[in-house]
Amino acid sequence: MSKPLEIGTLVVVVLKARHLHQPSFYKQNPYAQASLSGLTKRTTVDQKGGQHPVWDDELRYPVLADVGKDNVNRILEVACYKDEQRGEDVLLGKGTVNIEETLQIGEFDDWVPLETSAGPRGELYLEMTFYANAPPSVTRRPSKLTLSDRLSRPGSYYPQGQSSQPFPRPSIYTGAIERWFENQR
Repeated sequence: MSKPLEIGTLVVVVLKARHLHQPSFYKQNPYAQASLSGLTKRTTVDQKGGQHPVWDDELRYPVLADVGKDNVNRILEVACYKDEQRGEDVLLGKGTVNIEETLQIGEFDDWVPLETSAGPRGELYLEMTFYANAPPSVTRRPSKLTLSDRLSRPGSYYPQGQSSQPFPRPSIYTGAIERWFENQR
């Protein structure tokens, strides 16, 4: 049997997740996993990442010309797990992305909803770029996230205008640095 024809490479950047299910009181150590065409890869574990982990890990997959039975070569399956020191890792949520549009346009970046049999379990942010073995696509679309939001965790839970620290911390160096610079002139 001949080897399937590879039409290019899909680069998947697993950026971050939000609102993940947290089955215990303690901060969890989550990781993400993605599968395409039977090839499964995973991110590093975000130690104490809790419900809003940030990975920014790059995973590369060969894209085959054959769509396969039930579009198996065009469906990217993603999942988030809680890393367990002892025993089996706990599934936090899973979802799927059809990469057909990404193969035509060349890029994808969006939140992918995760769920389990119990219902919605958060979202995973993916950025995908398809590098074809043929000439590249001309159409590109802008990212949905601003640069400042790209690797940030969710904002503070304090009311607007209230600092995360209830009282300003006095510094023993207040004014000392300014006085030093004045003396250097």
